[in-house]
Amino acid sequence: MSVLTVQLERREMGFVELSREALAGYAEALGLAWGALGVGPGDRVVIYDHGSSPVAYLASQAFAPYLERGAAEHTGATAVCVDGLADNVGRLVHVLRHFKPHFLFARAELIPLLLSGPTAVPVGQRAARLVVSADGDTPARGERALWEGRWRGGLSLLARCDAAAFLAAECPRCRALRVPEDLYETQISGPEGRGLLTVRPRFVDIGPTTTELTVSPAVRGTRCAHGGFELV
Repeated sequence: MSVLTVQLERREMGFVELSREALAGYAEALGLAWGALGVGPGDRVVIYDHGSSPVAYLASQAFAPYLERGAAEHTGATAVCVDGLADNVGRLVHVLRHFKPHFLFARAELIPLLLSGPTAVPVGQRAARLVVSADGDTPARGERALWEGRWRGGLSLLARCDAAAFLAAECPRCRALRVPEDLYETQISGPEGRGLLTVRPRFVDIGPTTTELTVSPAVRGTRCAHGGFELV
């Protein structure tokens, strides 16, 4: 039985319905993503995103009804949300100044506002690791390099496909997407092991969904042995 219905950001009049079990599995995926990014006990996390984003409502049991354990409870961290509106940059700066987070999760389209112009976050408040999320494709390499050069706390990506209830974090060391195999079935829909990533969550009844992520299998090495997918 569905206990939470959330409107999808990128699908007109589209919704995803989540039972208690599906909500728990989805939150576990975000918790594993937080752990892969390095979030741990005692860390402070700020989310600058809309309330309908899984990055926000799965972050803590305090943010969604019927959610027993969010990513914060999975990792032992503390989470604070700021609604992901451009007009709220000033409020975000205030939270960064006083909360002093270790990680800042922000929507991709809001990153330019944080880095330049009258809304830019002061350099002294750029110590948190910036985690960029977007429902769809990831930032271009040149755009990412520009962001990394202006944000002194470092930058990572959180890949999303909300229509497939999919979340996967980029490893901070090798930059491969770490997809938990017990939560998702995956397939690359392209020749020679390179193409769009298709996923099917195991914790909710959603059929295989092709994402906008172009990937190839990551090579397991001595630096990181977890495998995963390289973004192409």
